[in-house]
Amino acid sequence: MKAKYIVFILIAILLGDVSAAYAQRRVVNTPRRTVVQGPRGTVIYRKKIVIRTVTQLPRQAVVIRYRNIPYYYHGGVFYVSRNGVYVCTAPPVGIRIAALPAGYVRVVDGPSVFFYAGGIFYILDEVSKEYVVADPPVGTIVYTLPADAAEIEIDGKPFMEYNGVI
Repeated sequence: MKAKYIVFILIAILLGDVSAAYAQRRVVNTPRRTVVQGPRGTVIYRKKIVIRTVTQLPRQAVVIRYRNIPYYYHGGVFYVSRNGVYVCTAPPVGIRIAALPAGYVRVVDGPSVFFYAGGIFYILDEVSKEYVVADPPVGTIVYTLPADAAEIEIDGKPFMEYNGVI
């Protein structure tokens, strides 16, 4: 009985130390960057916040309603209406478009075929013949990034981040 009690206490101490290690996280914000130090390393986000807005949409822009929110789409760019202006935004996964934007690239990941344009991945829905915004395939490297992609640093190595994807 005493041995079980000692083993239980040792396991509790070990689990307590592990959870405490993962809970330790330090965030330092400066005007030019944010540094996040955690148990898995240090990540540096260089701030390059650019919010592109327009007061008037192009005439050919189409309205796509997704989950009761109107998105405006034209030439590979999605907009949402905010306080009388239209803000460029990343589309939600699942939204559909009829045709791919100009300059798209075909990306093959195993048996799946994706189409990449402007930082967004699409897949073709064979039934409706529409292109659906998809989560990016893990491990895929792309060679063109949107201008508003942010430069980050993970453990001293530079990476680019766009729309929450590294």
